Parts: sequence; structure tokens; C-alpha cells
Amino acid sequence: GRNFESLSGEDPSLGARLARGYIRAVQGEGVMAVVKHFAFNEQETERMSESSDVGERTAWELYYPPFQAAVEAGAVAAMCSYNKVNGTWACENENLMQRDLRDRMGFKGFV
Repeated sequence: GRNFESLSGEDPSLGARLARGYIRAVQGEGVMAVVKHFAFNEQETERMSESSDVGERTAWELYYPPFQAAVEAGAVAAMCSYNKVNGTWACENENLMQRDLRDRMGFKGFV
């Protein structure tokens, strides 16, 4: 797993609370905060070939809250993940990058 690398492990509520404070503190020092890896980068094994197949409800309830909080806190950059999401590479995934990150979360920064 990759949870040891994340701010909150597997708890979306805790992750959202910590993300807000962390983003504000970092950017308060004049440093751009980069949110990564968006999204569903949950495993190391075969991450360059596996597809994380995630439904919309699961995404918004369990995986997106920390990212949404980071966007609301004003994060200026995001890094897309290496894996496929629902069969399409994350960085090329229109639903992930445009619909969810930009349109629904309101992210205005650069990826």
C-alpha cells in the first residue's frame, strides 16, 4: 500500500481536516502546495499497469474529501497519479481531471 505516504492514511474526514490546515500553513509561508497524487493511487504493486476501478459514490465519499478540502484551502497545483482509473490513465482521464477536479471541485490551479 501507499497509505504511509499520505497525510491521513485511510480516513477521509481526518484527511480533509489536515489538508486544509497544511495547505494554508505551507502557502502562508510563500510556498506553493502541490496536492498529489490525484487520484486513487492506493497501491505500489503494478501501479504502472493496474486500473483502480472506482464508482462515483465511492470516489466522493471515501477518496475525494481530502482533495476537495485542499482545493477549498487554495492549493495551487495538483499532480495526477500514475495508475489507470476505470481503464484510462489518470492524467488522460477526462472524468477525473476535468469533470471531477476542475468542474465539480472548482480547482483553478495547474496540473
